[in-house]
Amino acid sequence: MQVSSERILTTHIGSLPQPGELHARLEAAGGPATTRELDEEIVRAVKASVRQQASVGLTVVNDGEQSKSNWAGYVHDRLNGLSGENLPRPGPREALDFPDYYRSQGSSAAAVYRPACNGPLSWKDFSAVEKDIANLKAASAGVEVRDVFMSSSSPGNVSNFHPNRYYPSEEQYLQAIADVMQREYEAVAAAGIVLQLDCPDLAIQTHYFPDATDEEFRKIVAVRIEALNYATRNIAPESMRIHICWGRAESARIYDQPLKNLVDLYLTARPQGLSVVGCNGRHEYEWRVWQEVKLPDDKVLIPGVIDNTSGIIEHPETVAERIIRYADVVGRERVIASVNCGFGNVVSSELRDERVVWAKLKALADGAALATEKLWGRTPRSRHSKARRD
Repeated sequence: MQVSSERILTTHIGSLPQPGELHARLEAAGGPATTRELDEEIVRAVKASVRQQASVGLTVVNDGEQSKSNWAGYVHDRLNGLSGENLPRPGPREALDFPDYYRSQGSSAAAVYRPACNGPLSWKDFSAVEKDIANLKAASAGVEVRDVFMSSSSPGNVSNFHPNRYYPSEEQYLQAIADVMQREYEAVAAAGIVLQLDCPDLAIQTHYFPDATDEEFRKIVAVRIEALNYATRNIAPESMRIHICWGRAESARIYDQPLKNLVDLYLTARPQGLSVVGCNGRHEYEWRVWQEVKLPDDKVLIPGVIDNTSGIIEHPETVAERIIRYADVVGRERVIASVNCGFGNVVSSELRDERVVWAKLKALADGAALATEKLWGRTPRSRHSKARRD
């Protein structure tokens, strides 16, 4: 991971809108992208996504997850053993408290069904990972950005998306996931790309573990961090970051676990970068957590200062103020400004026009430039830099 001693760097969290036709083809394929025509379409989409990220001023970019039909479900396309019966995952608890709101959003308290693990896990098509790496490296070559990253589903996230119906215990299932996903994690890091581990399983109690007490959920989180640390044991911490959130979609959010209840566990994860939600009505106050909890010297904080669930395009001054709050507490060199969560591969009900996504990301970059001016007393020399470290 890159850090800077003279400016605030900017990034986002994985998924960005795909061309509509590409998304439809990926969903229809129902498996790895193997046709030459589809591969070429993905190459073009990745190149366009990287260049657009750079053009709005982001300094840490990725492939926009253009090759994936789903930010987490992609593992189903690439691994054997995840084709069991569709099993329910509980809907949001808030839907019981606010049924009219959820109906107006086109959702309800009904369970979401996911295919179960029904056999030993193994790679069906590791070439899909290799293509992703090659596409991102080619697309970012010659583009003036500070760093590149690639998202991967964490062991606990795979477990939550695909209920276990094969392994004797949940612990053995997590071990098997860690063993198979280790290959993907190490391939990304070996390519010189920052590995981002997506870990909503470390925060979302109500969807995944609705009957767990707070103390039981802490134990669940600890077990999943242990699996993550095991799977990444051969990767340098500074080559990784984790993203923790309470879900990408807009929701009523009255049962989210407070950051203060779990932050001590999060800091035991090996990755250097810690990405957390930081700017919605439920969690924006949590920047104060870092006044009480010392960020370890070997960690970098990646707070959300742009909300992915709202069509409101943040004013750069608002973004700058949010950044400065964190910088004043943990140190300006240890903050990378980001988005709360991913924008999704398709235009969502909250963001009906993908131009809003790019306008929000430009506001992120512009706000970081203002924060840089206020924190260092100067404007950035350049919005982009090829240097590996200032």
